[in-house]
Amino acid sequence: MVTLRSQWRELMAGGSPAVYRILTHGVLFGLSFSIADILFNFYLTSLGYDNAVAGQMQSVFRLAGVFLGLPIGMVIDKLSAQRMLYIGILTYALGWAVLLLLDGVGFSIGTWEVTPLQLMNAVYFIIGAANMATYTAVVPLLSQVIEPRQRAAMFGINAAASTMVGSVGSIIGGSLPAIIAPIMGVAATSEPAYRMAMFTVAVFGLLAAVPLMGIKTGGLHQTGASGGTAPVAPLPPVPFYVLLLLVTPSFFFGFAGGMFVPFQNLFFRQEFQLSDSAVGANLALASLAMGIGSMIGGPLSKRFGVRTVAAWSRGLGAPTMLLMVIPFLPIASAAYDINRLLIGLTFPLFSALMMQTVPIQQRGTSTSMSSMSWSLGWAVASTLSGQLQNDSFTIVLIISAVSYIISGVLVGVLPYRDKLE
Repeated sequence: MVTLRSQWRELMAGGSPAVYRILTHGVLFGLSFSIADILFNFYLTSLGYDNAVAGQMQSVFRLAGVFLGLPIGMVIDKLSAQRMLYIGILTYALGWAVLLLLDGVGFSIGTWEVTPLQLMNAVYFIIGAANMATYTAVVPLLSQVIEPRQRAAMFGINAAASTMVGSVGSIIGGSLPAIIAPIMGVAATSEPAYRMAMFTVAVFGLLAAVPLMGIKTGGLHQTGASGGTAPVAPLPPVPFYVLLLLVTPSFFFGFAGGMFVPFQNLFFRQEFQLSDSAVGANLALASLAMGIGSMIGGPLSKRFGVRTVAAWSRGLGAPTMLLMVIPFLPIASAAYDINRLLIGLTFPLFSALMMQTVPIQQRGTSTSMSSMSWSLGWAVASTLSGQLQNDSFTIVLIISAVSYIISGVLVGVLPYRDKLE
């Protein structure tokens, strides 16, 4: 039986200092993102905004990837993934700092008035573009420092590094307002407490750039699939229309997530009247489950195939969403944990599937197109979800389940390359 131990042995046998530094970056950036993920909706609520505004903000964040994803991918292929990572990380961290300083800030030019919310949307768009650039650049960078046969395992380990630390970030994020509030002399659910707590997002974001400094990628694992020196015949370029077809599953996958994930904290608070710390604990378990899923994807793909595992893990996400309709916290929480495990499993496997389908000179572009497709689905769904909820998440959960099924079917039937190169 394939075990997690075998995956770690593969990491230790094939890993280089560059791999470990990329993983460290993933931990720090994942910590930053997870704190923002749990606190930002609460921050918006403390400013007096409702779920519809939260959905709209999530759409803005993802639409940045839709509009700028392809240019970002092309820049990665021309400039290098490592340089794009520096740019993305610094913009992400500074963007959050600016956003948190914009509370109540607006201005007018003649008869044109820019409200505080509009200004926040503009900055959040920039943060979304920076997030897109950071996550997109990691995949081709990691591909340069590992062997092709290790992609599924290493992509899973990298995803696990980012997501499992999310459990820590969720606990930290859920606890920070209560810790900060007495020091500031305010309520734990007040806007000043949330704002101050969220400055940790910018701090950890900046720290995520440190491990990447000085990484050398030239010549690493580019000569052969088995670690030798025999050259590998390059794959032919994939036509643009085929690339568009190959990233279609990402749209439905993003749509499935966008229907619910942006509102996961609000779901547990509204449906089960949980406190911020209790919500944080629930989401911490979900992040841990997602990390575990990322870890087991590599071994499972070796036994059943990358495509097969990626397709089935998406399709099986559907029943977990439907179970969350049941108004019983243990069932809803367990179902969401299983859903996160499946999503953590499929994400890196789909990246590996794309990397073995396209030639190296198209990896940045293909990764960005996949992210664009996913972001478009997420943006459309989060806007729609904010309008559909009406004090109930039932229709949202059903639509999400259907989208998971469609995405899984497409992964199973589209012309990906199953043989590693």
